[in-house]
Amino acid sequence: MEGDEKVPYRLFDPFFTPCYRMFGAQWRRAMAMLANQPLSKRFRHAKFESSAPLFGSTSTRWSTHKADDTTVKFPSLHADIEKALGTASIIPKPWFNDHSEDDGKATQEYFTHVMGRFKCQNQNCSKSGWSSKKVGILIRQFSGNGYYALVFKQRCRVCDKLGVLRLNQDSYVKRVVYRLKKWAGIAVEKPVFGGKRGERRHERKFCEACLAGYDCQKASLEE
Repeated sequence: MEGDEKVPYRLFDPFFTPCYRMFGAQWRRAMAMLANQPLSKRFRHAKFESSAPLFGSTSTRWSTHKADDTTVKFPSLHADIEKALGTASIIPKPWFNDHSEDDGKATQEYFTHVMGRFKCQNQNCSKSGWSSKKVGILIRQFSGNGYYALVFKQRCRVCDKLGVLRLNQDSYVKRVVYRLKKWAGIAVEKPVFGGKRGERRHERKFCEACLAGYDCQKASLEE
């Protein structure tokens, strides 16, 4: 009909799929995201979030990274860092520095560990995944109160392939907030969490942080 908007033909329209009624808005957003990316990148950097409990927490997040990256950053968690800082008088306000060229300009750095779970990427491997309470994390501060937190991956003990990290968000936020407050000279109570008695021993040869020269075992004893 004259004046009507012409609707372009779509090879795949989620509106007519059975999944549409089940997933609704999430399905539409996912399809819109994929439609705007080249085919080769559509599934490469997908990000997943989960509310499944991990180490007693209800907040976890899958990392976004390339399969062969040994470290990963979580700039999307900066909002949680700001919220956790609350009314802490840190001036200027901390901001996430995601510029890799500034690595050599750090004014302070501190290595510690957080918690997480890894999924083996090797489909032929007999091990599907593993949990760790000693996931290495390097927190660096830059001039003007910029910072970033670099989280190190671990390798599968069976096939030696890098695992996909599922970060325990609560432990990450607590560690970063604690360190930012310490650097600002604010009195803060030491965060308490760590390995339980009887937990499987941390093996340095499968930990990218330990292989880079840091010591996850020692980090659990220092604050």
